[in-house]
Amino acid sequence: MLTIALAQLKSTFMNKQENIKAAVTTMRECKQKAVDLIVFPEMFLTGYALKEKARELAEPLDGPSLKQLCQAAQENEIGVVIGFPEKKENQYFNSAVFIQKDGKIQGVYRKVHLFEWEKDIFTAGNDGPLFTIGNGKMSLMMTFDAGFPEMSRIYALNGAEMIVVLSAHVVPYQIYHKIMMRARALENQVFLAVVNKVGLEEQSVYFGESAIISPYGDYLNKTEHQEKVIIESIDLSLVSKTRESLPMKYLENRNLSYFKKSNICEPFIPN
Repeated sequence: MLTIALAQLKSTFMNKQENIKAAVTTMRECKQKAVDLIVFPEMFLTGYALKEKARELAEPLDGPSLKQLCQAAQENEIGVVIGFPEKKENQYFNSAVFIQKDGKIQGVYRKVHLFEWEKDIFTAGNDGPLFTIGNGKMSLMMTFDAGFPEMSRIYALNGAEMIVVLSAHVVPYQIYHKIMMRARALENQVFLAVVNKVGLEEQSVYFGESAIISPYGDYLNKTEHQEKVIIESIDLSLVSKTRESLPMKYLENRNLSYFKKSNICEPFIPN
């Protein structure tokens, strides 16, 4: 069993130390509840709506903020996934780091599908790493990524049993959030855990609605619009059992010749 916590919390805008303090406090609380993995929202370290200020606040993987978080993860023996603006050489990424219980960084995910202002600041990632968590595998996405079903399908085909979505989803896009998250879990028969922000940044209102969703597309745990940490224990081995028991074998029954004929990798050119 894997016990996962989703930290649906506000970020203090452009104040990394306050957000680190909140993250560490949450780690300590979750340690008392035997949590294996705690996930914070997209760009939680700094706040999301940074625009050009993202370059000023970005840090490398070995920067001071990540070092503090790694130390806290080790002290509390808890895995952590957290979003932050990353600087790597002369490039900037909207990233999420996975810190293991021993405080070591297993890897980083760099957002693949950039949204609006992000395109002016960040470089798009081009890798979807598969992370080991307990006896299972997980992959990471961020808000806009969830609207591209090919991405979660690739994760499922590569062996992910859980997709974790770090979100900064704002009003009025609640309907996108509700439909896409359940659909990505259902069509790939994987667990999906999505943690969204709450509160106000600049003109953006984050609506929360973090959830843990089963391979059947059902809510196992869900919260609404308030600051809250939700915790759920899941058995990742249920993914293979679900795929074996259901007649809707979406992964096995893909018509590969159709996809090849359709040239789905060709760029879309609007009329």
